[in-house]
Amino acid sequence: MSGVLIVKPLPVAAVPTVAGTGAANLLTADPNEAWVAPSTAALAMDIDMGVAVTVDSFYLGYTNAGLDATWTIEKGTGLGAGLAVIKPSGPMRAADSEGPRHHLFARLAVPVTARYFRLTLAQAGGAALYVGALILGLAFEKHRELGGGRTPIDTGTRQDLPGGGFGIGDGVVKAAFSCSFVDLTDAELARLWSIARDRGTRKPVLLVEDADVTAGLNDAIHYGTFDRFQAYEETDPDVARWTCAHVEWA
Repeated sequence: MSGVLIVKPLPVAAVPTVAGTGAANLLTADPNEAWVAPSTAALAMDIDMGVAVTVDSFYLGYTNAGLDATWTIEKGTGLGAGLAVIKPSGPMRAADSEGPRHHLFARLAVPVTARYFRLTLAQAGGAALYVGALILGLAFEKHRELGGGRTPIDTGTRQDLPGGGFGIGDGVVKAAFSCSFVDLTDAELARLWSIARDRGTRKPVLLVEDADVTAGLNDAIHYGTFDRFQAYEETDPDVARWTCAHVEWA
């Protein structure tokens, strides 16, 4: 089993430069506040991080990306200038994603350091592309203990009626995911603690269940918040165990 990825969003210095409406929504926590492209034509999204940062993970969430949609990622020496490809053109979404909203995630083989990045997005047809969340960051990766996993959460209500039926209140079904890291080194524990302390249970964080997952990738990508933490335990000198849970934003 490959490692769980946890990505703390790095701050973006300015609203991304991109055609369309609602570009500022890319920087809000709520993924239901979306940027919408002006058409299905290919376009560039230029991102200024303010300072040089080291990243290996790029995420565009809650999109309507078509099966043939593609994206390319470049780093630059300026905003839209001095560009060099760091992720060649490839499919935006997992082919087996059931939707209706699709998550786009790319992790580089080797982290890069730059201030400026460009995402080139090509939605071949259908409706104009929309995106509800943007994250750039450096992933924490760690193998998890067997056990744990995904749990559905229904935000609606159901009341058993005397006649045997149900009274139903509408809601949505989303996922929670929990896992345990059992052999954290001091350095890994310090980094995970730093992420947890920064995010708490109120600020968004990205979690990918297994770094090498291919089948069911869309459902294995979770944008939301940490739900709860257990106290970490030292199981041996310089080795710790920690269990955490994450809940999606629907």
